[in-house]
Formats: sequence, C-alpha cells, structure tokens
Amino acid sequence: MNAHSISENVSLIENVNSFSDARRLFPVTESCVYLDSAHYSQFSLETRRRLIEFIDSYTFTNKNLSLVNMRTTDSLKDICAKLINADKEDIIITGSTTHGLNIFANGVILDKGDCVVYADSEFPAIVYPWMNQEKLRGIRNVMIPSDNGKIKLEDIERTIIENKAKVLTISSVEFLGFRNDLSAISRICKKNNCFFVVDAIQSAGICPLDVKKQEVDFLSVGSQKWMMAPAGVGFAYISPAIKDRVNPTYVATSSIEYDFKNFLHYKLSFRKDGSAYENSTPNTLGMIGMQSSIELFLKLGVENILRHILHLQDIFIEEMKDTDFKIISDLEPVHRSNILIFSYSDNTMNDQIQKELERNNIFIALREGFLRLSAHIFNNENDILALTNVLKKISH
Repeated sequence: MNAHSISENVSLIENVNSFSDARRLFPVTESCVYLDSAHYSQFSLETRRRLIEFIDSYTFTNKNLSLVNMRTTDSLKDICAKLINADKEDIIITGSTTHGLNIFANGVILDKGDCVVYADSEFPAIVYPWMNQEKLRGIRNVMIPSDNGKIKLEDIERTIIENKAKVLTISSVEFLGFRNDLSAISRICKKNNCFFVVDAIQSAGICPLDVKKQEVDFLSVGSQKWMMAPAGVGFAYISPAIKDRVNPTYVATSSIEYDFKNFLHYKLSFRKDGSAYENSTPNTLGMIGMQSSIELFLKLGVENILRHILHLQDIFIEEMKDTDFKIISDLEPVHRSNILIFSYSDNTMNDQIQKELERNNIFIALREGFLRLSAHIFNNENDILALTNVLKKISH
C-alpha cells in the first residue's frame, strides 16, 4: 500500500479486523524490525492520510483553524474519555505527559512541609515537577525504594504512612517495564488521604485503564510513544472530586467562560470542565494524529492489544531459553506489561549487543544497563524471531 493508493476521506481503520490488518497500516515494518515503541513509535498510514488532508486544506484554502480546533478538541476528548472510562468533561488536552503532571503539581493546594512521594526509579518527568515544588513551595520529596524498577506495595504504604504523604505519583507501567497494581495502590492512597496521580504514557491504549474503577485522582498521557502520534500533544484526566483542590495556574482565553462577541468584558470565571486547565491554542496536528491512533486501539480492543503483545513476549521468552540471556521483568500476571526487560549474562555487553542488533536493522532500547523490548500492534512473530536469531548467534 502506498500513498497514491489511499482514497481521500475514507478511514483505513474501517478495514482493520486483525493485527495483520493493522500491520499493513505501518510501512515502518517494511524498512526494519522496530521493537522500541516505549521510546517512540511511527505513524500509521491512516494518521498520515489525516495529517496530509488537513495540511493540504489549510495550505490551499482558508480553513478556519479556530473551528477545526474546537471540533477536534471536542471529538478527541470524547474518545480519550472512552479509552480510560472517564467522563468527557474531566479530560484536559495537554502538550505532553510532563505538561499534565505539572498542571497537578503546580496547582494542587499544599502547605509548606507537606510531603509527596514517588519511586526512586521513576522516569524524570515524574521527579522534576516535584523537585521544583520543593524549591518553590517547600514541598518535601521522599522516594520509595525499588529494585530495578519493581516497587512493592508494602514499601509504597510504609513510605506514605511514615511521611504522612499528601501525594503519590507513580507510573502505570514503569519505563523499566514493571506494571503497578493501580487498584491496590489506590486503596492505599484512599485509606491514607493521599492524592493518587498516575503517569500513563507507557500504558494508555495498550494496558486496560479504568480511572473510575481504579479511583485515580489525576492521570497524564503523552503522544509520541505508544500513541503513535506527533510529539507535543497529550491528555490528562482530573477526577471531579478533586477539582476544587487543584487550581488552574495557567490562564488562557479558552479556559475562561468568555463571551466571544465581547472579548473586552474581562471576568476571571473559569470553565467548569477540564478546559479550565488548558493552554489556549492546541496542537492541531498532534490532536488529529492522537485521535487516529486511539480509534485504531478501540477498534482492535485494548485487552486484545495487550494479549497480542504478551503473546509476542512469550515467543521471545521461549526462544531465549537455554541461552546466555535472562529475563529481568516480573512475569507475574498483575505486574506483567507491554515492556520486557532482559540482559546478557555479562550485562556489560548489553550496550554492544544493542549496537549489533542495529547493524542488523533491529531496534530495541538500552535503559539503565538493561535491554528493553517493546513490541506494538504492528509487530508480529517474524519480528520476534528475527530478534532472537541474532541474539542466539551472540549467545553461542
């Protein structure tokens, strides 16, 4: 399939009924074996079609950008809400996962000396907003101990209780692959009157999320990784139960209940929905791309997507038996995720191994000294076997 065969105004997602159908939407599979979606991921042909359609219409006609953004924002919020079982009015369109986390960190009502906690192996996007609050407001930062990114519930609970923590921020899936039990962590937070904030960039669309069932207070997602969309867009969720405890700290025209015909009637009256926390002009191309991906996820089914990825991991694990490679990830069902961490017996060789894979046109990541496999919907068994064949040659 090439660009010239794509019919305008016809969604290619309509014809996707299997993962082999989905694979055909990703030309990257024809140029390499790409198994690094936890880093970033490529666009589908449907996303490309929609982006080109908008760019051409905006280039050659007087397309009304304000109306496009209003309509796109509205439809994107609706589909984001479906993805995580939220209500549309509780969705915030952001510029990134970090932007969303900063909305909460900057706006939550805390006193000097109050404590926030996070794991000592979190991605920096979680850590730095709170370090900044320590500098600006005297908010204490305390780290929860972990082991290669694996975080124990008892350590979470103990750290919260000992420090009378007001906020816990944690990744749904850690960048080293450990999947946290959000329901169990939520119960700990609720019992201890602690805000429960979730970074879901490594899980949204791939691992089932239910912010109502899991009682998440705030959640943030970005576009460039598993969402397969242009960088510079994301979404956040804020529970209606905490909106009066998180102040908007960035005020835009669109976050105010303004009168479009009377701009000069200034009145600082925030909107009642998630728009109160948004910047003014959203990333149009990013929103178009992210909506395209989420529609594809919902068509395939999030549970099915995770099952597909775990199946590919199972093949990898089986093929790597009796080699010099070992699986580092926690394979318990509750903690198993879309990211698999493994290592050569001599872990100092992992960097060279990754480079050797790249010489063979196979792409995985090296993180904190470990090799990281992150397959997506466009990957298949042949991709995994291409990877394991090279690794076996290294092992022997």
